[in-house]
Amino acid sequence: MKRIKNKRTKLEALVAFFALFLIIGACSTEKNTFVTRTYHSTTAKYNGYFNAKELIRIGLEDYRKNYREDFNEVLPIELMPNEEDVVDFYPVVDTAIAKCQTVISKHSMPTSSKPSKKKTEYARWIDQNWFIIGYANYIRRDYEEALKNFEYIRKFYVDRPSTYTGQLWEAKTYIKMGNLTEATRAIQKLENRTDKVIQANAEKPAKKKKKKLKYVKSKSSDDEIPEIPKDFDFELAKAKAMLALAKKDAALAIEQLRIALEKAPRKEDKARLSFILGQLLENDGNPEARKFYSQSIKKNAPFEMSFNAKINRAVVSDLNDQAMIEELEELAEEERYLEFRDQIYYAMAKVELGRNDRTIAKYDLSKSVFYSLNNPRQKGVSYEKLGDLSFEEKNYIFAQRYYDSSANVIPESYFNYEVIKNKADKLANLVRDIDVIAFEDSVQKIAKMSEKDREQFVKDVIKQIEKEEQERKEREALRAEQMRKLQQTYAEQNQKTGSKWYFSNPKATKEGLEEFRRIWGQRENEDYWRLTRKPERIAFDFAENDSIPQDSLTNKGGDDANLAANELTVEGLMVDIPLTDSLMALSNERLLEALYSSGMIYKEQLDETQMGAVQFQRVIDHDIENEHNVMSAFQLYLINENSSKAGQYESYIVNNYPNSDYANYLRDPDYFIKKKERDALALKDYLRSVTRFEQGLFYPVILKAEKVIEQEPKNVFRKEYFLLKAMAMGQINSDKTSLLPVLEQAITEYPETDVAVRAQELIDLINDGVPAFEQFTVAEAELFSLDSKEFYTLVFLDKSQNSNSSANSVSNFNRDYFSRLRLSTSSQIYDKNTNFVMIKDFKTVGEAKDYIRDFKKTKQHIGNLKDNEILFISRENFKVMLQKLKITEYREFFKNTYN
Repeated sequence: MKRIKNKRTKLEALVAFFALFLIIGACSTEKNTFVTRTYHSTTAKYNGYFNAKELIRIGLEDYRKNYREDFNEVLPIELMPNEEDVVDFYPVVDTAIAKCQTVISKHSMPTSSKPSKKKTEYARWIDQNWFIIGYANYIRRDYEEALKNFEYIRKFYVDRPSTYTGQLWEAKTYIKMGNLTEATRAIQKLENRTDKVIQANAEKPAKKKKKKLKYVKSKSSDDEIPEIPKDFDFELAKAKAMLALAKKDAALAIEQLRIALEKAPRKEDKARLSFILGQLLENDGNPEARKFYSQSIKKNAPFEMSFNAKINRAVVSDLNDQAMIEELEELAEEERYLEFRDQIYYAMAKVELGRNDRTIAKYDLSKSVFYSLNNPRQKGVSYEKLGDLSFEEKNYIFAQRYYDSSANVIPESYFNYEVIKNKADKLANLVRDIDVIAFEDSVQKIAKMSEKDREQFVKDVIKQIEKEEQERKEREALRAEQMRKLQQTYAEQNQKTGSKWYFSNPKATKEGLEEFRRIWGQRENEDYWRLTRKPERIAFDFAENDSIPQDSLTNKGGDDANLAANELTVEGLMVDIPLTDSLMALSNERLLEALYSSGMIYKEQLDETQMGAVQFQRVIDHDIENEHNVMSAFQLYLINENSSKAGQYESYIVNNYPNSDYANYLRDPDYFIKKKERDALALKDYLRSVTRFEQGLFYPVILKAEKVIEQEPKNVFRKEYFLLKAMAMGQINSDKTSLLPVLEQAITEYPETDVAVRAQELIDLINDGVPAFEQFTVAEAELFSLDSKEFYTLVFLDKSQNSNSSANSVSNFNRDYFSRLRLSTSSQIYDKNTNFVMIKDFKTVGEAKDYIRDFKKTKQHIGNLKDNEILFISRENFKVMLQKLKITEYREFFKNTYN
């Protein structure tokens, strides 16, 4: 028995030794055996490729779940982190890159410190690790680095399916970089390669061959043609659609998306591609868009995508208008879409405009504005549409107010933001002029009444104002109550219910609630919540004439205006009435100026020549001597130049203003051309005089200035000659008071001009004395150099910030977000008042700038440090700054050189 036991022990020891031998042997990366290949391939798959791929997949899923897409634009085919969000994605992709790099360095067979010099690869899955590195850099938006990895895969692994994948992602990377020519070439080459594979497979005999694993790179790619990867047709069609969209070729994009949709392996892909197809067909006016929006809904699209698909499906289809409205009304009745009713009513307005019912369309747009509590873009778009409708109806006052409201709420990133703002600004001057005209007309009519009638009229006005004020308050109270109910409903829908067990975990409840809303949208915590048809919870009443919602208008008077409405008196209103000749003259001046200004806006900016002509004619009809008379008559002449009325205005100008430029033009059509030539000569003479002044020829300058001032009243530079004469006199006269008459004459003849302002400054200097001269010290920029191969970044600390803890925080930030750069962090003291955290080493200015950009965008680890002063400095300049204590000078150098 003892003998048997000893034999068993020896056998176990032998087996253990043999297993240990196999393991040790398997660790070698230089021996190409079955054991070594199996060990290193398995490790490469699970330790690197699988873990890194899962890390990226989970990160992308979380990002896409929480990212709010803009469904007003064509969605991207592949949703990747944008430039702002990718900073938060750095820890994920950098960890994935590190895992794969470790696997490649330890398990590549044979080992090579320089991959470009490798001739073969025995281990499987190493190529997939290279792909994950490229893919991670692609997500990271480091396209140059991604391109290197994909190109390496394509060239080195020509006997493996990954060669096609590398070439495909090369094309995608070129698209992201905007190099569409190279992207097109890469896809064409890839198609040629895959066509050959398909043709070769078709020509193979029907006899089945046993598949052999290829571990050694073939010497000739023609001998060993790798199989096309699974789902490659789907990925290729997506890439071609991405390229077509980048080239703005919608037709080709639609064609490729149809192919991709047929090949799509997952419901999520089908839902997204169907929605994008619907968008492109909608833009093309193709009613087939309805079919693809329906497909997107059926494929379990995310909640917001599904909702937008339903909205778009109702609007772009071959249904009649009433059927579209009914479909949209059904959506508006559903509780879960309460948050999106602003979009629903906007869509209904579009349908109403399609059948030319502008009144109902305006009503729906007003409701869209009312319901828009947390969607400023939609609110701004609805205001914009209301402005466009008012503009088309030539109701420019309402149009201006709508455009102004739109510009105040819509994000600046909106493609039409500048246009809306420009419209609001241009029309603002017209609204101001029309308000002035209405006011001055009113007060002048009141002024012409008898004292008794005037007093009674003002009393009636006060009663009317009080009545309108009361009605306005009632409307505001009704609207406020409606808004309160709406906000209460939002709050109820978003209220989180708790529990004593599982749901007491905040993280679990948050994740569960987000998942529920993603699928079902906003829902009440009530029985039968899955029922869609429910009675309205809130009844909203919109005043028939209340086409501008209250929150869209600017209350110019504010609280003071409301106070005045409650305390109006006859005496208070009489203050604005021009009851004296001087007040009436000022009123007429304001009225005529506003009439002419509004006429020019109608004519020049709005292309409404007839509306402008009405304003110009009103100026002349007032028959009050004013500078705007001749200008208005000339505008009327131009408007009626081809009609018999032109002679009437020509006679008016020539007879009443014979010496004006306009009369001269009517006598000589080339007058303004000749005047332009005279002005050019005047400019030449003036510049010659300035040159003489600089040369010290002061007497000729004074003589020329006196000649222009006395003999050339129409010289366009006459006012400038006053200043030039005064400065020349100041150079030859010790008594500076001799300059005062010249300067005072300039102010008298040209008040409220730049020349008058400068003349007054000189008078003040003469009277008060010249201030003491202060020496100006130029920054010592020559201390610092530009050339360097090493840069440091400095984060300056406030007195309240601890240098050691701040350095630790920055170090943690670098570890999570910039581990690939291998940065070192330390705290430094400059002087008793200045400490900073130093991060080194950056190889280029670009690396340092990218670091600072991301540092200022991120709050994790660094907290408020992101708001501190931060700059970078070369190693050489850092030494100079410390040795000579020139931090102020370096800040100036940095500002002028790198900003």
